[in-house]
Amino acid sequence: MLNGGTSGSNGMTAVGVIESLWRYPVKSMGGEQLDEVFVAFAGVMGDRLYGLINDKGNPAFPWHTAREQEDLLQYKPRYKHHSVTLKPEQLEAAQRLGPGINPLYPDAEQFAVEVATPDGQIFDLSSEAFMAHLKTVTQSDGLTLHFTQRSQYDCRPLSLFSRQTCDQLSEELEMDIDKRRFRANFYVTWNDEKPPLYEQDLVGRRLKIGDRLEISVLERDPRCKVITLDPDTSEANPKIIKHVAQAHEGYAGVYGAVLVEGTVKVGDSVALVN
Repeated sequence: MLNGGTSGSNGMTAVGVIESLWRYPVKSMGGEQLDEVFVAFAGVMGDRLYGLINDKGNPAFPWHTAREQEDLLQYKPRYKHHSVTLKPEQLEAAQRLGPGINPLYPDAEQFAVEVATPDGQIFDLSSEAFMAHLKTVTQSDGLTLHFTQRSQYDCRPLSLFSRQTCDQLSEELEMDIDKRRFRANFYVTWNDEKPPLYEQDLVGRRLKIGDRLEISVLERDPRCKVITLDPDTSEANPKIIKHVAQAHEGYAGVYGAVLVEGTVKVGDSVALVN
């Protein structure tokens, strides 16, 4: 059990801890759980660096995601050079120069990915063989792979979701809700006295996480079809999004932006900057 929030002489109030950290190397594919990772102005390092684009799709939202191919969630990508994708090599030197210095990222080839398909095949993500596989599965010849070191999120660089909110939804729906449905970067456990949807109360506020990272909580996270999909089987359960829409105005969790870059690890304190 966590203690109640305490306000220190540094003008901050402890409100929770990081329960787990996640990133998603390929947009809409399976995620990976991390112990520690660098968080830059563009978001979690290595998060959604790759995305699939449908050249024949909506120009305003060209991404090919689990909305269109539900079993995309069961594709498991992994970085071939995992350790170098967690934080820049010269991070400490850059941070000694002062706040706001953006460290040099690894070269693009160091972010190379291989992906396991739901039926167990292994491909280099960037290979022609993988794209041929995907086009066969989807019966679409308009798919291309897009890469950037600065992430391809839908809306904001960071997403945060609390275990209490997950438990609340489980209780309301009378079923066990897997937190992974919500594909957050930071899963937080709030201190005992905080309400289940406490993250909504933080919109417009500033949080410090760990020793250095500071984020601004920008807005509630509007949910889409993806939360209806089981992360292991892709089986759809429409009543989840229907309930979120009716009981919570369609929102669950929050979006954030980075104000001060820093490394975050599981167990780090989350503090409200007063």
